[in-house]
Amino acid sequence: MQAAQAKPDNELVAAIQAGKQHLLSELYKRYEKKVYYRCLGVVKDKSLAQDLAHDVFIKVFANLNKFKGTADFSFWIHAITYNHCVSYLRKAKRLRFDPIEPGVDQVDDGDEALTEKIVHDLQITQLDHLLSSLPREEELLLLMRYQDKMQIREIATILSIGESAVKMRLSRSRNRLAEMLSQIQTNEEE
Repeated sequence: MQAAQAKPDNELVAAIQAGKQHLLSELYKRYEKKVYYRCLGVVKDKSLAQDLAHDVFIKVFANLNKFKGTADFSFWIHAITYNHCVSYLRKAKRLRFDPIEPGVDQVDDGDEALTEKIVHDLQITQLDHLLSSLPREEELLLLMRYQDKMQIREIATILSIGESAVKMRLSRSRNRLAEMLSQIQTNEEE
């Protein structure tokens, strides 16, 4: 099994496609956490993320023969993961609202580093809350681009749209997020 761990993903997949089914477990081990955390990043529910990750692996293993090796396997499984999660959310028409956690009142004013960290954490929480207020597809688009650092062409492939459409949707989503942030800042100043 040591040799299987050293193989690049595409070679491992080719070996599985050639009939070495025992290597499926190695492929699963390599991607189990990545797929789970991708799902968790989209649905924000641990139990649901586990279920969706399980479904993703069923799809991946059932369709492994369709993987041609022209792109990286990691990109292929990443696309399946996002598409499955987005498809689930469309069907379920779920909205999520993350509560902002209190805790600022527990800060010692003398500890500047801690204060800065809490301010940073609150800004991240506020941004996450604003993101969750966007339409789900806009939120996912921004997360793919800025959290997952995906290229425009990768996003276009996953969403099955053109690169110009991705750029246009990203621009609209950023503008909507900026408007929401501006509105909050205006309200805080009043």
